[in-house]
Amino acid sequence: MRTKFFTGAGDAGKSKIGKLEISKADFLFEVLGALDELNSWLGFCRVEAGEQVYKKINKNLNIAAVLKEIQEILFIVQAGIAAIGFNFPVNKKISPQKTAFLENTIKKIDRELPPLKKFVVPGGSEISARLDVARALSRRVERQIVIFNRKKKVSPETLKFLNRLSSALFALARYVNYKAAVREENPGY
Repeated sequence: MRTKFFTGAGDAGKSKIGKLEISKADFLFEVLGALDELNSWLGFCRVEAGEQVYKKINKNLNIAAVLKEIQEILFIVQAGIAAIGFNFPVNKKISPQKTAFLENTIKKIDRELPPLKKFVVPGGSEISARLDVARALSRRVERQIVIFNRKKKVSPETLKFLNRLSSALFALARYVNYKAAVREENPGY
């Protein structure tokens, strides 16, 4: 059987799952789209993090593997949000272990980095700049899910995970620059 890349069912601006039909203008699709955008961008980051030039950096922390795990977890978040939005039972949920994964990654990085005393201007290296974009995208996802949570209840652990995600991505952005001996820049105000 060949892959069917389109059905045409959404051509009128609505998505139908089971008997429930929802307009594509519904905020649910903004949230799902933002999650998809973040996950896609993380894939872009992961490709670069897996390149040969980063083998030295990855010696203590396999950045590509961390990003892959985050992508896998985001699929759970996306499935949960879709289930909530379409009024289906949520089969897979974000567990405290998923949040602990991010917290442990942040702690591992923090043990190697110099203390942060000022804001950091995003950039430095290409991978760090990409991770900073991912951090900004994750903040947007978090804001949108907080808004979504006002009408449709999202698990507290999902909200906690998303809050840690931007912190983990910020830590990773600093970490890759530090390991590559790229000096952090601070805003001059």
